[in-house]
Amino acid sequence: MRLAPPERAPQVILSVATLAQFVILLPVLSLGASAPLLRDALHLSREQIGTLVALFFAGAILTSIPMGWLADRLGVRHLLIAVQVVSGLAVVAMLWLHTYRALLAVMGLAGVGNGAVMVLTNKALYDWFPRERRATAMGTKFLAVSLAGFVAGAAVPTLALWGGWQQAFAVLGGLILASALSAGLLYHDPSHAGPRPQPLPACASGCALGRDRRFWYLVIVGFLFAGVQFAFITYLVLFLHDRWELSLPLAGSLLALAQGGAAASRVPYGWLSDRWCEGERAPLLQGIGGVALGALLALLLLPKGAPYLVLAAVICLFGMSGLGWGGLYATLATELAGGGATGLGSGIASACFQAGSTVTPVLFGSIADTTGSYTGAWGMLVLWLLLGIGLLHWVETVPSSHEKPAPLAPPAPDTS
Repeated sequence: MRLAPPERAPQVILSVATLAQFVILLPVLSLGASAPLLRDALHLSREQIGTLVALFFAGAILTSIPMGWLADRLGVRHLLIAVQVVSGLAVVAMLWLHTYRALLAVMGLAGVGNGAVMVLTNKALYDWFPRERRATAMGTKFLAVSLAGFVAGAAVPTLALWGGWQQAFAVLGGLILASALSAGLLYHDPSHAGPRPQPLPACASGCALGRDRRFWYLVIVGFLFAGVQFAFITYLVLFLHDRWELSLPLAGSLLALAQGGAAASRVPYGWLSDRWCEGERAPLLQGIGGVALGALLALLLLPKGAPYLVLAAVICLFGMSGLGWGGLYATLATELAGGGATGLGSGIASACFQAGSTVTPVLFGSIADTTGSYTGAWGMLVLWLLLGIGLLHWVETVPSSHEKPAPLAPPAPDTS
């Protein structure tokens, strides 16, 4: 197999990681975009739709920490291929599934791949990119999250209306399998020029991480912010369809607009953190949370008869803030963990991210079903943002002393 030239290897790795991150989230993002169709076809409540999202992220929670531990010891390549194959086959299997229980099982299994891909690609970028370019690379990878949401909002409802929701999900499974093939052909774990720096022993690095209050404050922020993000993604189309009486394609296009705003902001946030803020991640993350809070309050208070363009502008602003923060969070989590605990730290941060994504949509749907209104549910998201912004005051951006970067050499030939 012909390898990429050394100077191009990081860009190839970034492309593989971005593709994997893009396809693995399509199934869960498509749940929100096609929620009215699923509700009618399977006679689901809003809480049951939230439970589908929860099962997807529950699978990710179970996977993230063990996968991070394995990645620190075994490398990324073979794990990245295997988890995408499993997830892709599970989603393709939706062609033959017709019940809510079966759909729950498949989404849980697909979520396993989601948690693994998040951790593995975070570690890959930490390994391949130096600190002064890491947040920009991570922002590029997380751009895929927004692009996946854009595709889910813009294309999946139309595809589901044309061919059926099961066929639409089977197409998404095929894309995940194609990404697994690209990882097999193009991804290689890095080798270093000279001896590899000796990592801290597993116990030492894990214990140091467990005592780091900065890290644990950050993972709580990830729980809160991720909960807001995925509750918004899951219920925005239903909210616009029920309260604003917008058609499914029009409501889906506004969800796509929010994801487009996030896509436009992720790489600039990384660049600002790397260059203008000189590696300071936390203050910028805090400012982004403040903008998201203002946009969410505006959406909650906006009267039903407000002009459509005003509604679109508020949703886009939330997309640029409430959906665009993940790259900074992932970069800061890996840097606070550092060195031999990078995979473990990324796994813990990802597990808390997935936990927020699991719990909050279910709570949102339950509150909306119980009260018959979205006001209390949106209010919970406002509280989550306020708590997260407050906790970021105690998160320092100084990188862990465990981080010992080394110059990169051409990747070793794959002998597998």
